[in-house]
Amino acid sequence: MAQDISQRDRTTDLGVVRINNDVLASIASIAATEVRGVYRMGGGITRTICDLFFKKTYTKGVRVHVKESEVSLTVSIIVEYGVDIPRVADEVQEKVKVVVEKMAGLVLSEVDVIVEGVHAKAPAKEAETKKF
Repeated sequence: MAQDISQRDRTTDLGVVRINNDVLASIASIAATEVRGVYRMGGGITRTICDLFFKKTYTKGVRVHVKESEVSLTVSIIVEYGVDIPRVADEVQEKVKVVVEKMAGLVLSEVDVIVEGVHAKAPAKEAETKKF
């Protein structure tokens, strides 16, 4: 039985297999954070508050869009200060696409990356480190 991997539902002899959008978001979030230069996932304050109440920490920063048989993702990230932002964004797009397609057996129509911010390490306070 040949399967069209662009479809979200996969029919087997025993029934139907459907992968929940939260699973796709979790896979994408984990893949994105594995890219060097990504500090953490974004998502804004509204998304953060929702995640706190609903305990969906691994879906933070990823939105799944399904239109007919097309699946696309929007991934929001915060990058480390000093990295090449276009390179990091390109790597996130590629890694998320490859990992989600491999794990879920879907073909993503697109992966959009939104860089929401830059994380800079706080400078150490010299006054606290000096002993008088």
